[in-house]
Amino acid sequence: MRLSLARPKPPIEILIMVCLSAFIDSLGYGIVVPFLPQYALSLGASDLDLGIIFSSYALVQLVTSVPFGLMSDRYGRRWFMISGMLLLGVASLVYPLAQSVLMISACRAIQGLAASATWSSAIALVADTFPGRDKGEKLGIATGVSGMGGIVGPMVGGALSDINFIYPFLLIAVLSLAMFTYMFFRLKIPRKEKLVEAPPYVETIKKALGIRNILIIIVINVLTTIFWGFIEPLMPPYLSGRFSLSATQIGLIFGVASLSYAVCQPFVGRLSDRYGRKIFIVTGMALLAAVNLIIPFCVDPVSLTIVIMTTASIGALAFTPLTPLAIESLQDQNIEAYATVNSLFGIAFYIGYSAGPVIGALISSYFGFESMFFFYSIILLTVLIVSQAKLKEIMKKEEKAVIRSTKK
Repeated sequence: MRLSLARPKPPIEILIMVCLSAFIDSLGYGIVVPFLPQYALSLGASDLDLGIIFSSYALVQLVTSVPFGLMSDRYGRRWFMISGMLLLGVASLVYPLAQSVLMISACRAIQGLAASATWSSAIALVADTFPGRDKGEKLGIATGVSGMGGIVGPMVGGALSDINFIYPFLLIAVLSLAMFTYMFFRLKIPRKEKLVEAPPYVETIKKALGIRNILIIIVINVLTTIFWGFIEPLMPPYLSGRFSLSATQIGLIFGVASLSYAVCQPFVGRLSDRYGRKIFIVTGMALLAAVNLIIPFCVDPVSLTIVIMTTASIGALAFTPLTPLAIESLQDQNIEAYATVNSLFGIAFYIGYSAGPVIGALISSYFGFESMFFFYSIILLTVLIVSQAKLKEIMKKEEKAVIRSTKK
C-alpha cells in the first residue's frame, strides 16, 4: 500500500499520546466503581438496574469494537483516537447531571463507546509506528500504562467522591478534553491511500475456532469475566452496608486487588515459560474455586482485603498463561493472525462483562449476594475439569526437534 506525504510526529510522541489516552480511558473506567452503585441506589435503582448500568458499557463495546477496528484499518487511526477522548469528556460532564437509571446507563454506554473508539486504534497505532523488533516492548509499555489506570482509578475515585461527588467526573473530563485538544493539533499520521487486499477475517476466525485450545480459552474468558461483571456493581454496596466502608476504603480494596494481580503476572509468565502453561491454569482454577468461597465469611475489612488480594494473585496464576498458550496454539497450526484472534478474546471479554452484571443481579436478588461466590466456584470447577481434560500443552520448536532427533 502507498502512503501519502503527511508529516507524522516522532514515534516517541505518538507512543506518549497512546499511553496517555489508554491511561485516561482506564482511569475513567475504574474511577466510578467505588461510588456509582451507591449513587444509583440512592436514586431508587434495584440490583437489576445496577446490572444494566454496568453491562451497558461492555454491551456497546461488544457491538462496536470489531466495526471500529475494520474502519480504523481502512480510514486511519487519528479520528478514532481523537473521538474517543472527546466522547469520554462528554460522558464525564453529563454523569453528575444524571438523575435516573436511564441517564446513568446512557452515560455508561457513551463511556463504552469512547473506550471502543480509543482501543480500536491505540494498539494498532503502536504496531504501525513501531514495526521493528521493539514492537513488543512498546506494546507492553502501552498496556502496562493502561493497567496502571485501572489500579489508580478506584483509589482516586473513592477518595474524590468522599469529598464531592462531582470531583471524579470533573477530573476525567478535564484530562480527556485536554488530551482531545492535544491530539487534535499534534497527532499526525500518514494516511493509507489504497488498501491492497482485505484480510480474510471470516476464514481466519473459522480456522482459529477449529483449534481446541483457542475455543476452550474463549469459553474460559467468557465464564471468568462474568464473575467480575458480578463484582463491580454489587460489591461496593455490600462493603458499604456490611462493614460501613467509605468510598475511599472501597476504592483502596479494588486498587490493591488490581495491583496484586498486575504484580504477580510477570512472575507467573516466566514460570509458565519454564514449566508449561496447563499446570498453572489448572492449579490456579482449583485454588481460586476454594479461596473464593472464603470471601463471604470474612468478619472484618482487614481479613476481607487479605482474602481479596490472595484471590487476585491466584487469578494471575490461572489466567496469565492463557494468552501465551493461545499464541503457541496458533503457531502450532501455522496461523499468524494474532490481531484477528485477539479480537475474538475481546468479544469474549465483552460478552462476559455484558452478561455478568445482569446475571449477578438476578442471582443476588433471588439467592442473596453471598451466593454469587458459590455459583462462581461451581463455574471455576467446571472450567477446571474441562481444562484438565481438553487443554493441550504446546511443545516449543526446540523440544520437538529434540524428540525428532531422539527418534532418529
